[in-house]
Amino acid sequence: MGSWLAWASSDRMGKIWSMEGAGPREVVAVSGHTAPVDRVRFHPSDPNLLLTTAQDRTVRLWDLRGGSQHLLGRWDLQSPAQYGSCPASVEWHGSHHIVVAERNDCIHVYDTRKARGGSRTAYKSFDLKPNLVEGCQVSPNGEYLVATTTLRGEGMGELRIWPLESETVDDAYVYPGHTGPIYQFCFSPDGTLLATGGSDAIVGLWDTKHMVCTQTITRRTKFVRSVSFSHDSQLLANSTEEDGIDIAGRSGEWLGTLYLQPNKRGGAEEICFHPKKAHMLACARDTDAHSGSLPTSPVTVVKW
Repeated sequence: MGSWLAWASSDRMGKIWSMEGAGPREVVAVSGHTAPVDRVRFHPSDPNLLLTTAQDRTVRLWDLRGGSQHLLGRWDLQSPAQYGSCPASVEWHGSHHIVVAERNDCIHVYDTRKARGGSRTAYKSFDLKPNLVEGCQVSPNGEYLVATTTLRGEGMGELRIWPLESETVDDAYVYPGHTGPIYQFCFSPDGTLLATGGSDAIVGLWDTKHMVCTQTITRRTKFVRSVSFSHDSQLLANSTEEDGIDIAGRSGEWLGTLYLQPNKRGGAEEICFHPKKAHMLACARDTDAHSGSLPTSPVTVVKW
């Protein structure tokens, strides 16, 4: 785990690079999508399995063994085309399930084992209307679905939590969290903390045992694009389109700022810590907000 780095590419491919040896090198270019790839997600325990989503309205599962690609499954978005070309989010749940949140505010849970036999039917589906869904994933204990929502017509960003095995979301627990939509959230690897990033430029730190927001990070002025915990749950990074990546301790205290370019300009679209090694951070860079020019590299890997 952690020897490969994947990123989504506008040339309709998912690029896989090896981070071992003398230097980074491309090992696989996953092709098959008919539009730009929007998101990539490695399996939580099998580095040979990769999920990709693209603007062709599909989610695909690939087997990368042997440095090649083999399509194991494909799921077409169920929402009408008017709701966009990509899902709001796609995340793994355990070894065999994926959670897809669509832009029509519906969430579907699929069994990837059935896809290999040709089935593309969700075994669980939830309609969260009239709430707008920004993303969804499964709680660390595997028992609950956690979605970030905003009530249509109102601005408050909420966490909505309900049992995975339930049939409806009628009895969901609702936790107001931000004054605007919650665009990103993630659990710490030890399961004790939840970080939320909102359009209000605030990062919230939640105690998952009591579901109470215990700390807020207010050092940013623009909406939070990505949040990520280090493998040991001791560091929390967040990024916006502002310069640099904010690094905090698990209580939210500021530890420093990582800059991705020599001129210290430019933010990051998405950030992710290495799953094992000491605080390595892969950052998909945004364009330079000051000059409007493209960055020299789409991905930067740094060590804190």
